[in-house]
Amino acid sequence: MECKLDLARPQMTLEHIASPSDYILITGSNGFIGAKVVETLLEYGVLNLRCFVRSSNRLSRLQNVLSRFEAAKNVQLITGDLLSPDDCRNAAEGVSIIYHLAAGMEKSFAGAFMNSALATRNLMDAFLRYGRPRRFVNVSSFAVYSNFSLKRDALLDET
Repeated sequence: MECKLDLARPQMTLEHIASPSDYILITGSNGFIGAKVVETLLEYGVLNLRCFVRSSNRLSRLQNVLSRFEAAKNVQLITGDLLSPDDCRNAAEGVSIIYHLAAGMEKSFAGAFMNSALATRNLMDAFLRYGRPRRFVNVSSFAVYSNFSLKRDALLDET
């Protein structure tokens, strides 16, 4: 793989990973990190973006980013729920790269498991079955770790 980046002019070529015509899906695209990923990809000249958002989401952060780019007219907004295999299929169909940045808002263990593990599994299953998989980038939260056995102010790490 060769990746070229000219810092004077944001333009990147992703030879052997994806072609300019490939679709890239960003889940959680209205979030703090997701909106920045969308912005960066548009700055690099990526044309075929799909932004997966919750139906209840306010889209102001994402719309602010999109309003600054002419290429944003090609961006597809996909509304749905990652717990729905059908919504995941609609989002992942024909996609080559996924940036999975969506995070569950539920604080219970069951909610965190559903919105992290199950949602990711649904998305990955759809990607492998209906997409054109090249890369799957998963960004998660430490909310998936249990802290029941930790004392107050203890360090929570991946061990």
